[in-house]
Amino acid sequence: MNDKYFTFDRLNNNSEIIHLYTKKDLDFSLNNVGEEGRKKLISKIEQDFNFRFKNIKYPIQTHTNKVCVLTEQNINNDFNEVDGLITNLKNVALITQSADCQSILLYDPVNKVIGNIHSGWKGTLNKIIVNAINLMKSEYNCNPVNIEAYICPSIMNCCFEVDKDLVDSFKENFSDVDEFITLGDMKEGKQKYYIDTIELNKKVLTDLGFKKENIFSSNICTKCYHDTFHSYRYDGTSSGRNIALICLK
Repeated sequence: MNDKYFTFDRLNNNSEIIHLYTKKDLDFSLNNVGEEGRKKLISKIEQDFNFRFKNIKYPIQTHTNKVCVLTEQNINNDFNEVDGLITNLKNVALITQSADCQSILLYDPVNKVIGNIHSGWKGTLNKIIVNAINLMKSEYNCNPVNIEAYICPSIMNCCFEVDKDLVDSFKENFSDVDEFITLGDMKEGKQKYYIDTIELNKKVLTDLGFKKENIFSSNICTKCYHDTFHSYRYDGTSSGRNIALICLK
């Protein structure tokens, strides 16, 4: 299955969890494959993992910092303008889509709670991961010291080139962001910069009480490995979408 999916070794050894991050051979972009195409791809995943999901939930992502709790009562909701879901429901697959943005999988093995968070630069800037952890604490009594975080393949510092206005926005929202910003080249009279949003999110998590050893990153840049993963920065508007999936058995 390694030709179709990226997975984390730690979670592979956990019989309570199904998780994956798709590679480029599978395209979940609605614009490219439509609803029926996505359903066929989910069936392929179920076959590959020998598991039947009771329900599949995609939040309708719009780069917000909004995270919702998924329950039996609201499971049929659309979750429009939502970029993360948290649940303790079993056999329900939480899915986020990305093509360079971070998908962060969360798992509390003590309280049996999972989360799937879409954290692009806008979500990272507006601290979506903080909202997610606060929800896990308030709704499920989770302790950050127990929660595991898995950062899926995404654009890394080497390729996340930005202008000064975005750097200024990050400096406004984070008091200690300078260590995650490096100077780039001058292009067309504009100074460019690079922001390491992965390391920034790692620091946010440790500040929330996470153990460093419970934070895992793929260390794979989707733009560098655009032959393996969909990358919006490389492919542009025609880019497909990878999905991150996590399910509590």
